[in-house]
Amino acid sequence: MKRGRPLVLIILLLLSAVVALSACSPGGTGTDITVRVVVTQNFGRDLMLDETIEVPTGASALEALQQVADVETAYGGGFVNTINGVRSQYPAQEDWLFYINGISTNKGAAGYILEDGDIQHWDFHDWSFRMFIPAIIGDFPQPFLHGYGGQVRPTVIVYADGLREEAEALERGLAELGVENVSLKHTGELTDDDKQHSNLILLGTKDSDLVSEMNQAWDKLGFFVHFEDGVMVVHNSRGEVEAEYGAGCGLIQATQSLWNPKGVGACENVVWMASGMDADGVKSAVDALINRHDQFQYAYAIVIANGEIIRVPQ
Repeated sequence: MKRGRPLVLIILLLLSAVVALSACSPGGTGTDITVRVVVTQNFGRDLMLDETIEVPTGASALEALQQVADVETAYGGGFVNTINGVRSQYPAQEDWLFYINGISTNKGAAGYILEDGDIQHWDFHDWSFRMFIPAIIGDFPQPFLHGYGGQVRPTVIVYADGLREEAEALERGLAELGVENVSLKHTGELTDDDKQHSNLILLGTKDSDLVSEMNQAWDKLGFFVHFEDGVMVVHNSRGEVEAEYGAGCGLIQATQSLWNPKGVGACENVVWMASGMDADGVKSAVDALINRHDQFQYAYAIVIANGEIIRVPQ
């Protein structure tokens, strides 16, 4: 028995080593997850890095960022101050803001635990006009694909009169991108539960009821574009009017749901507007979502005018 114990210990140590090695091997035992780290500047206009990496299950957003970039933190590690030499500026009001799957987080980077397939997107920009931008469109098909915190809400495509065909085309497009649990509803069929708990994609002109309701709250919802006096008004990063657009122009912008009982910023569900000045504008927005989403990668919002995709804000 005394001679058997060392042999047992040796076998146990060898088994432990095998388990440890397989856990460290890429794709070994499923203990790693795949995530994507995006770093941009100026509201997604300037790309610094975009890398898909493997991290251990339970890794934080900060740990994943540190794997691909040189990072300096402040306040005990809870605030990212510098990424690859680009530093927060005071009193210039320029900082690093970050999103998970296109949703502005309600946790610090060290506190958000990544899920398989997550995209974390860091952007360095001037926040003097918009301190809080609840959601962005440039990580499409997120958040419809992976949600937030591992929770994927149902997606409802809500269409106004005359836009059923576009809604069906968008439903097919989302399915091709792997998005599940998508339904279609006319604006008159939408329930309070849908508005409070589902992701919504609104297809409607500036005059449709839901778009109009959101337009009235445009400042609270973090938008840079709103409809006023029969035109589409676009603001730049400092809040100045950059441009105005008329007939035929489309718009895609996003926020977190203003109908969520927990408030905008709950990190549960989003509302995207695929809208426009008129039906032609809405159709151009839907076409961009289905066929041209690679052209607005990293963007916060876009306007479509004369077939051109214009990133917002400038």
